[in-house]
Amino acid sequence: MDREQRLAEAFVGLSDTLADDVDPVMLMDRLAGHCVEIIGADGVGIMMATSRGDLRTMAVTDERTGFLELLELQAGEGPCLECYRKGMPVDSRDLDAQTDRWPEWAPLARRFGFRSAHALPLRVNHETIGAVNLLLDSPGGLPQGDLGLAQALADVAALALIHWNAERTRPSDIHTRLQVTIAAKSTVDMATGMVAEYSGLNPSAALSALHVYAAGNNCRLIDTARALVQRTLRLEEVLGASR
Repeated sequence: MDREQRLAEAFVGLSDTLADDVDPVMLMDRLAGHCVEIIGADGVGIMMATSRGDLRTMAVTDERTGFLELLELQAGEGPCLECYRKGMPVDSRDLDAQTDRWPEWAPLARRFGFRSAHALPLRVNHETIGAVNLLLDSPGGLPQGDLGLAQALADVAALALIHWNAERTRPSDIHTRLQVTIAAKSTVDMATGMVAEYSGLNPSAALSALHVYAAGNNCRLIDTARALVQRTLRLEEVLGASR
């Protein structure tokens, strides 16, 4: 299996909040595993914030990373903590040069065999809820492209975590969500037909006009379509937005 296929499967697996075997711990374990197997980190630790704002370790990929994450929390310094506090990625491509930055954590990380580190924020709607530590045995760190992929995986996992339901999803729940989705598509189709008939546009152009109006007014496509069908939004307003 090539890397692109593994990435695709990783994104699907992290976002499938309807699966019976998914829970918050499983999501974080999956994320950590993907960062090793696909991104190329040698050790991964994931921390999340409690209601009081302090961090707790949620997942680690191996014992030495687990010890180092614990020591990071005890020392009150390190890439994960800095990343969470700033809400921004943290890079350390040579831990030998980070003694002033992290006087306790950096020597400990070197003792455990790590030579470079990155930390990426776990975030939802621009709110940082934790951080992902990517640890490497060699200096230089990861390429920016790989860090971008790791951040995307973290973003998907954080979003899935927020939408996770503690109760097992019943078949009837899945069917209900499916019917809601189908009904929404029917509403969009009806609104598209209304725009096409009124304006003389072809269906593709009519649908594009709906998208333009929705984006310009910061609302969902389905909400725009429903407003048109219910006659609370005028066709002239929709068409005017795309001119």
